[in-house]
Amino acid sequence: MTTKATMLTRLSLRPARVIAGMLAVSAALALAAGAQADSWRFRNSRSHWSAGGSLVDVRVLVDGETAPLYYKQGAWDRHYFQAFRNRNYSIVVHNNTGGRVGVLLAVDGLNAVNGELSRLSHDEPMYVLNPYETATVRGWRTSLDDVRRFVFVDEERSYAERTDQANGDLGWLRVLSFPENRPWLGWDRIRRESPYAGRNRDEKGAPENIAPAPQLDGGRAKPQAESFRGVQPQESGPTADANPGTGWGDRRHDPVNEVAFDAARTPTDHLVLRYEYRTGLEALGIYPGGWRLRDRDRGQLGFAQPPRW
Repeated sequence: MTTKATMLTRLSLRPARVIAGMLAVSAALALAAGAQADSWRFRNSRSHWSAGGSLVDVRVLVDGETAPLYYKQGAWDRHYFQAFRNRNYSIVVHNNTGGRVGVLLAVDGLNAVNGELSRLSHDEPMYVLNPYETATVRGWRTSLDDVRRFVFVDEERSYAERTDQANGDLGWLRVLSFPENRPWLGWDRIRRESPYAGRNRDEKGAPENIAPAPQLDGGRAKPQAESFRGVQPQESGPTADANPGTGWGDRRHDPVNEVAFDAARTPTDHLVLRYEYRTGLEALGIYPGGWRLRDRDRGQLGFAQPPRW
């Protein structure tokens, strides 16, 4: 019996040879950066380009550029990267295996598919990657066709705050990978269209939001007193800047399919990343070194609901 969780798969595949080549380039870049790291800051803020797990690897793109990830001394179970106010970011996940893998992404403690507080459970909505596939998750999913881009904003303007779901995981990303319980027996036989596709469409052609938007108290979201189970507390420290969160960005066309997937009850990987503005990283003893983001012009299925303010 398959789980009732929503499973989404990307529409396009990329050959394993191309992926291997990209990973080789990333490794070469990492080695080159290490060879040039002759400053105290580089030596004490070791950087790399991906977070590796048993089933999946994860990279972070900020405005399309791969962001270096850092370790903090004594906290080897997580990775850190730099946030840039009002810039878009994406999460790139690569399936390292010859089988399908379910990937649950929690951003600021919220499931990136339905926008609800995540329990980090196998029965939640997640993305399904085919063998050796690479998928890019660009934002909060609002339908099978569109997302709202992940964008760095100050914490009080985050999607979690604006939907009255503030919790102890603000500023954290969690990527959990789940193997499939049974062998993959046929792609076309179990692929099915969403029950909401083609129904309740607005003037722009996107499905309307099914669930009502949350009610806010006086136009502002109130942080919840307790965070959900399993959240690690945020470190404290002096900072001259606000704390970052993930906001509700521009709409982007990013189609997926709904598929059946019987996820194992326990994840194989639980990769943890935390993002901070530069001053926040330095307060934690992490120095981003010389990396700078290039300046650019920026011009029954539940999904993430828009904030009310």
